[in-house]
Amino acid sequence: MGSRNRFLAGTAILAAAVLSGGFAAAPATASQSSCAAPDSRPTVRFLDYNSGVANRTVDGGCSINDLIDDESAWANHGGFVAHVTHVARDLVGADVITTEEAAALTETAAHSDVGKTMSYVSLFDGTAESYANWGYVGGRGFGLRDDGSMVTTNSPTGGGLGMLWYRAAQFGDFSLRLQFRDERSGDANARSNSGVFVRFPGVDPAATPQCNTTDPAWVAVNCGHEIQINDSPEIGSNDPRKTGSVYGFADLNLAQARPADKGVWNDLEIRVVGQHYTVIRNGVVINEFDNVPGLPFPGRPTDPGTSGRQYAQGYIGLQNHDGGSVIAFRNVRVRDLG
Repeated sequence: MGSRNRFLAGTAILAAAVLSGGFAAAPATASQSSCAAPDSRPTVRFLDYNSGVANRTVDGGCSINDLIDDESAWANHGGFVAHVTHVARDLVGADVITTEEAAALTETAAHSDVGKTMSYVSLFDGTAESYANWGYVGGRGFGLRDDGSMVTTNSPTGGGLGMLWYRAAQFGDFSLRLQFRDERSGDANARSNSGVFVRFPGVDPAATPQCNTTDPAWVAVNCGHEIQINDSPEIGSNDPRKTGSVYGFADLNLAQARPADKGVWNDLEIRVVGQHYTVIRNGVVINEFDNVPGLPFPGRPTDPGTSGRQYAQGYIGLQNHDGGSVIAFRNVRVRDLG
């Protein structure tokens, strides 16, 4: 393992060296140089293509997915394939992957759409500048932290449901990717409740009377779709709708949610194409939902059903659900699938 350890110690140098090669390559990103928000999915992926190769972690917390960097705006497809070939060759030399795995990486890169389709655009990269593009409505708040994450917080007076929303743009067909972590204190059964809102029409109740609310934070609840974050055990009064549920319309139990321990970062992808919703947790599809008209909201007959949630585009928001829940988010980005 000595050669591997020597390689792992130079991960950042490898990424920079590969990216400075004599082909059209993407610029180095923050994740490549520091891996502050490493891609922890179990296999190496090239946008929508899965190589099947284990996404091993190297020194500094970087993963092979981080070195590949399929999400950046590559100038052309050939440059990306050449980049993958270089990375794979060096990983073989360092005993990180086998020659067969290197061939799988190069072959998958060649079949992928990287360099031929839209790249991901960062909505929150941990900086104050990106955080400033988000607005807040409701009672409880959010805070920006030095580690590049943002976290749910309580206001001095408590307050009700709160939501941080990306106010700079609406999105139609998209892939939204982010990482979340449950940081609630207490025993293992004390878990946080939160969610990601998509395709809601804004935060002005006066402009959205169809949403049947006077609370700006509840416009998203009543007229968008919430992708639930909640790994609480199915006991007592805990919410039965678990992580990955399309809240109220396509609910998951705990086993279907594939829960993780507190303190662990999770990769979450939400894909919306037309009115079809797909939820992917840590590289595994855990839920799919067709937002067809005519479905009522179970247990809340005065809330709009699916007929009131047929928007072709809308905003993205993050929920602060209650005073006991503590959820951190980082590395929020989106890719246009239109």
